[in-house]
Amino acid sequence: MKIKRSAYILTAAILLSAMTGCSKTENVLNSEVDPLAFNAAPESVTFDWQEAYESKLKEFKKSDRYSADSRFDLMDITDDNIPELIISPSAESSERCDIYFSFGSSIDLLTSCGAYGEFDFIPSILFIGFQYDGDGFTIGEYQKYSEGFYNKEISYYTNVGSASAGAAIRYMINDESVTLAQYDSIVSAYQNEQSIKLGRKYTFGDECIDYAIHCSESWSKVLTGDQKQKYRESLSEYVSSSYPNAAFEIVDLDMNGLPEVVLSTGLPGEQATRIYYLDNEGVKNIKTDNDSDGCIRFDIKQNVFYSGVEKFKCWTLADADLNRFKPSDSIMTCGRKYELSKKNLEFAFS
Repeated sequence: MKIKRSAYILTAAILLSAMTGCSKTENVLNSEVDPLAFNAAPESVTFDWQEAYESKLKEFKKSDRYSADSRFDLMDITDDNIPELIISPSAESSERCDIYFSFGSSIDLLTSCGAYGEFDFIPSILFIGFQYDGDGFTIGEYQKYSEGFYNKEISYYTNVGSASAGAAIRYMINDESVTLAQYDSIVSAYQNEQSIKLGRKYTFGDECIDYAIHCSESWSKVLTGDQKQKYRESLSEYVSSSYPNAAFEIVDLDMNGLPEVVLSTGLPGEQATRIYYLDNEGVKNIKTDNDSDGCIRFDIKQNVFYSGVEKFKCWTLADADLNRFKPSDSIMTCGRKYELSKKNLEFAFS
């Protein structure tokens, strides 16, 4: 499938095997008029936390806890406009994430949380939590952020999954027995809040570490005011009840310093994700497929974004070779960093 645009030509194709190739995108910019000029290169934007976080990631990569299944993430979960560093050693069922916070140029452990190497973050009330479904039982917890710390607010347990085996069914909140109605009321109050899954965004490839630390949090200083306004206006049309689960993320999908925006509608099936990009005529978008989590994957080393696990569908906005594409060790997930809302659009493009 070919989609031609004034600034880009995008080609998408399905990779059925190592012998199947994809076409590539040619990026042609108008050299006479440059409405795509941006304020600064993302790598030139500096923050106090960058050096310490980068050192922690490289330290972890050399440790015994690191494996090819390790991942990391960056997200502000304390509402101070400074991202926390989240390290997920693996996706094993009992694996929790270690979450580090920055104070000046130093870092410390904020808390540990999660199961399967990830956890849920509820931005509206600054809670984090997880749920683990075992053989006949369910356990979970939620931690609340208050006065600089995350502390356990509730833990819950039920063995309702063992009912068929004749077990005496129990419902517990903070190690105390409660009724089913009480259990459902308390747990659902948290689970019904809009949440973001965190912990496993980036692999530990060198390009991923470099992009996450030196580019991913820089876009508010890179984009011009006019470019921010154009993106805000374009995404605002989806802020409605028609897309209650929509989310978005600013990502540089061709690594040229001027980012695109990935909009995940939250809808299943094909063409559920849109890539917004700036060209000489303003903002345009193309539709792509996504994985079951509503995200696409971006290979930072090869400038290719794709969906699928063994059967890939891939695209490029750069001069990338898609023939016999095989993901590298520098992959990030894209599309669901922020819930799509007017407040978050103003924040992300401030």
